[in-house]
Amino acid sequence: MYKIAKIPLGSIERLEIKVTNCKKTLSQVKAETGADYILNGGMWNPDGSPCPLLKVGGKNLSSMPWSAYGYSWNTGPDIHMTAQHNEKNFIAVTPLLKDRTPIEKLSYAYAQGGNRGRSAMGLFDGSLLLYCSSDGSSDAATPERLRDRLHGYGWTSAIMLDSGGSSMCDFLGDVMPGDGRKCHNWICVYLKKAETPDKEDKMKKICIDPGHGPGCPNGSPDLTYKEDEFAMDLGDRLKKLLEDQGISVVMTRDGKGYPTTSARCAISNNAKADGFISLHTNASGDGWSDARGFELITSSAPDNAPRNLLGRAILEQITAAGVKLRSTPMYHKGYDVLVGTNAPAVLIEYGFHTNKEDVALLKDSAYRDKLAEATARGVCQWLGIEYKEKEENPVGNANAPDEWAAAAWKRANGTIGVDGKPVMDGTRPRDPITRQELAVILDRLGLLDE
Repeated sequence: MYKIAKIPLGSIERLEIKVTNCKKTLSQVKAETGADYILNGGMWNPDGSPCPLLKVGGKNLSSMPWSAYGYSWNTGPDIHMTAQHNEKNFIAVTPLLKDRTPIEKLSYAYAQGGNRGRSAMGLFDGSLLLYCSSDGSSDAATPERLRDRLHGYGWTSAIMLDSGGSSMCDFLGDVMPGDGRKCHNWICVYLKKAETPDKEDKMKKICIDPGHGPGCPNGSPDLTYKEDEFAMDLGDRLKKLLEDQGISVVMTRDGKGYPTTSARCAISNNAKADGFISLHTNASGDGWSDARGFELITSSAPDNAPRNLLGRAILEQITAAGVKLRSTPMYHKGYDVLVGTNAPAVLIEYGFHTNKEDVALLKDSAYRDKLAEATARGVCQWLGIEYKEKEENPVGNANAPDEWAAAAWKRANGTIGVDGKPVMDGTRPRDPITRQELAVILDRLGLLDE
């Protein structure tokens, strides 16, 4: 388990290093300071003195036998990476990134090595970033792995703080308690009154991530269904629905490229998206299986975290739409696209492409419309936007296409084929096309002539 906080520098009232000399726990520091964000700070020696380099309120608290890159600031919003100690506060433990570039050879004490819980602070896109992972979890890491992970998230600069059982945080009440030890010093962030990153401007931008990409082998055992095609198609449908509700949408791929997970996170982060939705279908083994149903994944608890509120809103609308659910339709897992995005993020598995019943549905255009609409309704519910119902066909004609397809539909049914008949018959605009119908269309276009 790990947590990441992104705090716009403009929302910070002050940033301080709270020195407690290993006499106070995380909860005690929270009660005493009332800070909005608290993260364990730098290391200390067996005698209780802080390891280099630490400067608090203009006073050097540790000896400084060498120069190292760290973070320097007076009040907080002015924080920057430097090797100078000119401001009132300075902390440097192990620099990981500088100018978006990983530091190749890391310098850290033997006690800091190994696969452990990790804490770090950094900067990206005008925001202070705080990171904390728990000791003994699947997200424990070596310093090098932590460096590479933060670089993959697009951080501009970063330093590692103390690690192991000392890694603990309280991010707006979202607590990772570590082993409960009393740390020497703490990073404390105080927000301007009535301002939190989750309560800025009304959220109106969503990043849609159609999973995988061209060439991905994921699909049904009979090869009639491909996950990357479904994800792209559903992403396009969802994009249209959200835009119809006045929501701005950014896509992580366009159907041609196959971006890495870190690139997908960067697209969302650079766009400053308010929410991130990754679209997928599931698998159980290589052949057909009985496993089927919808499930949704977020990175971690608590229930009131924005990512989980988004997930529950979507799940509520999916349930109302009558979609088959898994026995545990929502759970947590640390997928890279869920933890690497600054926006609340969910990953959706709309069904199993290794289940014949699910595949039949997933290939159906009307069912895809239902999935897209339920997802869009869930997003709107989470954003507090009233979902505007789509206008019914004004003449009640079931053979009339949706507005977005009207022009192409008209041309397809007006084009005269080589046999003197229209290429299509003008009926069932939303139904899937059979192979024999496709053969007739190709023949009328003259594409089957020898």
